[in-house]
Amino acid sequence: MQAEARFRSQYSVVPLVLSEESHSLKPISEIDFALDELPGSSLHEALAAYRSQAPVARTHFLGLDAWVITSHEALAKAFPDDERFPGHLMYQAGFEPAVGRSFISMEGAEHRAYRKLATPAFRSRAISNYEETGLAELAHELIDSIEAEGVDEVDLVSRYCARFPYLVISRMLGLPRDREEEFHGWALGLLRGRDDPAAGKIARDALTRFLVPIVEARRAEPKEDVISALVHAEIDGRSLTDEEVHAHIRLLFPTGGETTHGTLGNLLSALLTHPEAWQAVVADRTRADDAVSEALRWETSIAVLPRLSAAHEIEFHGATIAPSSWTLFAPAAANRDPAIYADPDRFDLDRRPSELLTFGRGAKSCPGMHLARRNMVVSLEILAERFPNMRLLDYESAQPRRTVLRSPDMLHVRLR
Repeated sequence: MQAEARFRSQYSVVPLVLSEESHSLKPISEIDFALDELPGSSLHEALAAYRSQAPVARTHFLGLDAWVITSHEALAKAFPDDERFPGHLMYQAGFEPAVGRSFISMEGAEHRAYRKLATPAFRSRAISNYEETGLAELAHELIDSIEAEGVDEVDLVSRYCARFPYLVISRMLGLPRDREEEFHGWALGLLRGRDDPAAGKIARDALTRFLVPIVEARRAEPKEDVISALVHAEIDGRSLTDEEVHAHIRLLFPTGGETTHGTLGNLLSALLTHPEAWQAVVADRTRADDAVSEALRWETSIAVLPRLSAAHEIEFHGATIAPSSWTLFAPAAANRDPAIYADPDRFDLDRRPSELLTFGRGAKSCPGMHLARRNMVVSLEILAERFPNMRLLDYESAQPRRTVLRSPDMLHVRLR
C-alpha cells in the first residue's frame, strides 16, 4: 500500500483501463500484470498509460510491487543487460522444477557453451527438410480432420492452434506418431507444472521414461531428426548427456509449443477481426509474411515477460530498483511505442516492422524465432487456401487475454 500511495502522489492524473472482472474503470496503479486478464485493447491502453509517465514505471505482479519497462529504447537496452536483469533467475524459478536444468536457466560462459550445443539441432538438415514439406503436410492433415467431420463451425484454438505446434515438435524430434496424443498430454502437464507442481512432476517422469530408450537408440543409430542432432552434437570435445538431452526436449514445450500456440491464435485473431486484412491474404497468399510480421508486433504471445532484477540496488532509466525486484519486460508496449511506429495501435499489413522486440535481444533471445515464424506463415497460407471465406462468429472470445502467455481462449469461426 505504501508503494501505491507513493505512485498516486507522484501523478496528479491516474489513467484508467477497463477491468474485465468488474466491467468498470480501474486505476492503472491497481493493475496486477499476473492476476488481471486485460483482454483486447485494455492491455495496450494500460501499457501506453504507463509509458506516457515514464519508460520504467511502478506496477504490481503477483500482488507484489514491481516495475514495468514500456519504452522501446529502454527495453532494447534491458534485454541484453544480464548484470542488472539476470535472465537465468526467472527461468530457474519458473521452468527448472518441471523441465530440469537447461541452457536457458544457466548464465555466462556455461549458458553460451550449452546453447551452442543445443540450438544447432534446430538449424539441421532435418529441420530444413521438414520446413519444406512437413509443415504444410501437417497443416493439411489437421484441416482434413476438421473437414472429415462435415462441420461448418469450429473453434480454431482447440482444433488447430493448440495442436499444430506440439505436433511440429514431436515430428521434428522423430517421435512415434501413434503416441502423439499421449505426448501432447505430457506437454500440457509440463506447462501446468508452474501452477501444479505435482502434475508437472508426473508429466516429467512419464515423458522421461518414454524418451530414455529413444535417446539410447539414436546414440547407437542416428536418424534425420532433432534427437539425433542433439545426442551427436559436439563442441570442443563436449557433448550433451542423456539428462541434458531430456531437459532440452522438455524445454521445447513451454518455450516452443505454448508460445507458438499463442502466436498462432493472436495472428488469426488479428486477421479475423480485421476482415479486410484477411481478404488481402486470401487474394495474395504471398502477403502471409507481411501479416505474420505485423501480428508479431501488434499482439505478441509474451506480452509481459517477468524477470528479477539483480541482488543489489540498481539504477535504470531514471528508476531506482530495489534488490531482487520483479521487473516486467513489456514487448507489447515496446512494439507499439509511437517513437518507433507511427499510429502504433493500427493493424497494417503494409507496415513491415523492423525493430521488433518480440523475441528479445541478447544472449537470452529466442533461438526458435525462425521456426516460429515458419509455423505461422505456413499455417496462414494453408488456412487461407482451404477456408477463404472463413469469418469470426464471436468477437469477445477472440480477444487475446492475459499477459505472460497472451492469446485468445477461442476462435469460433464459420468455415465457409
